[in-house]
Amino acid sequence: MLEDLLREGLFVALEAYGVFEEDIHIDLEKPRDRSHGDLSTNVALMLGGRLKRKPRELAGEIAANVSFSRDVIESVEIAGPGFINFRIARDYQIKLLLDVITPGGALEDIKTGGGKRINVEFISANPTGPLNVVSARAGAFGMTLVKLLDAIGYDAHAEYYVNDAGRQVTLLGQSLRAHYLQLVGDDVEFPESGYKGRYLEIMAGELLEQDTEAVQAAAMAFNDESFQRITAPEGNAADWRKLPEEKSVRYFAKYALMKILSWQRETCRRFGLRFETWYFESELHESKRVERALEKLKKMDVTFEEDDAIWFRSTDFGDEKDRVLVRSDGMSTYFLADIAYHFHKYQRGFERAIDFWGPDHHGYIPRMTGAMNALGCGADWLEVQILQQVTFMESGRNIQMSKRKGQFVTMDSLIDEVGADVAKYIFLTRKPNSHLDFDLDLAREQSDANPVMKVKYAHARICSLLEKAEGLGVVLGESTNESLAHLEDEAEWNLVRELIRLPQVIVSAAKAREPHRLTGYVDDVAGLYNQFWHHCKGILEKPAERREAQLQLSLATRQVLRIVLDMLGVEAPERMEKRD
Repeated sequence: MLEDLLREGLFVALEAYGVFEEDIHIDLEKPRDRSHGDLSTNVALMLGGRLKRKPRELAGEIAANVSFSRDVIESVEIAGPGFINFRIARDYQIKLLLDVITPGGALEDIKTGGGKRINVEFISANPTGPLNVVSARAGAFGMTLVKLLDAIGYDAHAEYYVNDAGRQVTLLGQSLRAHYLQLVGDDVEFPESGYKGRYLEIMAGELLEQDTEAVQAAAMAFNDESFQRITAPEGNAADWRKLPEEKSVRYFAKYALMKILSWQRETCRRFGLRFETWYFESELHESKRVERALEKLKKMDVTFEEDDAIWFRSTDFGDEKDRVLVRSDGMSTYFLADIAYHFHKYQRGFERAIDFWGPDHHGYIPRMTGAMNALGCGADWLEVQILQQVTFMESGRNIQMSKRKGQFVTMDSLIDEVGADVAKYIFLTRKPNSHLDFDLDLAREQSDANPVMKVKYAHARICSLLEKAEGLGVVLGESTNESLAHLEDEAEWNLVRELIRLPQVIVSAAKAREPHRLTGYVDDVAGLYNQFWHHCKGILEKPAERREAQLQLSLATRQVLRIVLDMLGVEAPERMEKRD
């Protein structure tokens, strides 16, 4: 990449100051004011204090000593308090553009991951109800990160963790059983903290009509490898009602899990999420992985016993206090199950694991990373990305959500309301660790005010232009230096400068784990194409050479838009009816 070439030249100049590649990372970004050049670095500002030099003077010296071919870098300039700005030669910009859009070019060169396997777990949900908007935001980020990692040469593996063990599942069974018994006229008390959502009332009503054959047929929804663990309980609800209460609750819980997981899987499909693995917590317990993880921790001498409980020495790994693994009653904690689960990821051959967790899990990070380190995975093997809250706004007011009361925005209702594309794009307009106000009124807009519509309209506009050109008998050849050499207008070159940034944007977004950089980038591309479109009107009426150059630039823009929208999981439509 060009950025690598610039860094190499800068480090050669910095050796005179005793600064080497291992001492500092050089950032190269586009200047806020494009009149200042194409790429900019603040390296002089970063080194000013260390070298006891005024940053602007230091920037001037570095700029004078750095050496690049004029065929590549047209000029090196100083701006502001000490920024070093680079202007890329226009012929070289064309070369970079051709490299971006050519198969086997720049987008192959950025594949430096060596096929290393990375596990990305981005939905970890209790199967106690429909997926909600928290999982929707996690899904948007996780799926895009998987595609970004694949794009830079890693083998990224999407994983969904099903919390199908523990008290919440028992409570689910109690809740469905109580709903059913109330429908058949039994006098039963609803469990304290039970699930009161409308979805369980509907499920209980359906059970009244289902015989054993219907229950078994419902289980066929899981007739694939990922869900071989899911089977229907024997009999039907009328049979389960007659069982001893504890067993009856288990049967109702098993049926509820089966139904709810079928909803969750279909919701993920609607949202464009694919998972290589659906991992069930219950499998950890049945396979004794939890016990084996505990024994390994004991062998590593990172546990101790106190008050009849077994503890992990998490303070040795930066945690604020030690943590219980097994309670005094002999029951293992969720923490121990989580350790076993993540250690099994390591045993499955993943060289790194990336988890997306909710905003209330900051304190959980040191103990989990410490446990993985204690088990020999390495201090940085587990990487946690915290997703902040989403506030849904409508008519200027917050929409309150409560899962147990059934008053919450589900992922399905969000898809029904604004569409999967709009939801994903808006989720990805902010950093994952930033709070997001999701404006439903804006999301429903069918105009450029809606950010995803702006990008879709730009893509559809290009498709329409190319279709009209074909209808006029214009045959586009392969993009070449010669055909693109006839670009003249500054609006054209502004677009070229943005298009050639694609490899850098993909690499930086993947390495920083910040998929939102893609929406910022594609928004800029769409905006610059719209400026080009309005400034260079009448493309099809231009002389042949100018027409060819502008059509080739449009074609390149469409290709870049498609690449980014595919990573975002957003459709690139060829036709749209625009409404202002």
